[in-house]
Amino acid sequence: MHIQFGAFASFALVFFVVLFALVTVGLFAVLAIAITKMQQQVTKLTNKLEPVIAKVSTTLDTVQRITTNVGEKADVILTRGEALTENLSHKVENTADVVQETVTTPLINLSSLLAGISRGFSVWGSMQGIGKNGSGTRKDASSDGQQAK
Repeated sequence: MHIQFGAFASFALVFFVVLFALVTVGLFAVLAIAITKMQQQVTKLTNKLEPVIAKVSTTLDTVQRITTNVGEKADVILTRGEALTENLSHKVENTADVVQETVTTPLINLSSLLAGISRGFSVWGSMQGIGKNGSGTRKDASSDGQQAK
């Protein structure tokens, strides 16, 4: 089975095939031009971004160096602060011990001594009060002797 077309149908078929081929070639040409322009734009952007990227890289290196330096100094400060706190704590404990030994203990001993003296005077006063006459005056040995004579 072989189909035959008329002259007009053959011409129309050839015309549409050629037209499709031309449109396809035209689209490829447009795509090639667009890709070339995009490549030029990417090259321009890359040229503009390279100095910025270099600057950002340098800045990041500087920030990293500074951060490391600050971290090291913070560690030193914390170590010194810890040592200072520990040293101060020992000094406070030693000072408290010295105060207890040199101030508190003698004051307790003095207080005990004064309490003993006060108690002694109290006992002595009460013993003196046993020999008092009704008027509240102390009997004197010489006045007793004079009265007895």
